[in-house]
Amino acid sequence: MFHHAKDESEDFLPNLTQSFKQIDVEKPIPTKDFVSACSKVQPIFDHIGTVFLIAKHEFETKRSSVEAQAEAKPLLNDIVDAGKADGTITIKNSPGRNLHRLLNTLAFISQIFKGLAANKSLKDAVSDAYDETLGKLHAWVVRTGIKAGMIGLPSREHFLKSIGETEESARIHGDGFIEAADAIVESINSLYSGIEMPKSDFSMKSL
Repeated sequence: MFHHAKDESEDFLPNLTQSFKQIDVEKPIPTKDFVSACSKVQPIFDHIGTVFLIAKHEFETKRSSVEAQAEAKPLLNDIVDAGKADGTITIKNSPGRNLHRLLNTLAFISQIFKGLAANKSLKDAVSDAYDETLGKLHAWVVRTGIKAGMIGLPSREHFLKSIGETEESARIHGDGFIEAADAIVESINSLYSGIEMPKSDFSMKSL
């Protein structure tokens, strides 16, 4: 008897949600747990349009750099503390700055699902999420290029189908992810209190 292999996309949102819900924000967050959860984020970039493929690459590069710190710095607090101590916290590609950039992307994804929960089209949800998060870090010319590229985003219906969700199931899993991701972002962001993180030098050459 033959069995149909389940498409990985069918489990994308439940797996994503569960990965972040397993992280206890009441305790210092283990580096390994955080980067493992972040690995579940990457597939979403394949579903929201080619304009964000560079963002997918950037996210994985930064996730890998934080993952490389896991043995020496088992807690995210350790990474931030080390960056403060040696003055690299705001330096491009440093573990501390890369961790902060990962938080911005998590906030971006959370805002997308908030927009979808408010019955926005995917384009409007992504556009508004970008303005609230990543767009604040990008130069005007980059924001303009990315916003123009959003014209090619799929429909809301196509997006939900591509990740194996219905309107009802997406709301359930999406709400769970939003709650968990927002709590994690708030917890880790508090470690950067008093530090002014620089804007991105991401350029149009990358688009």
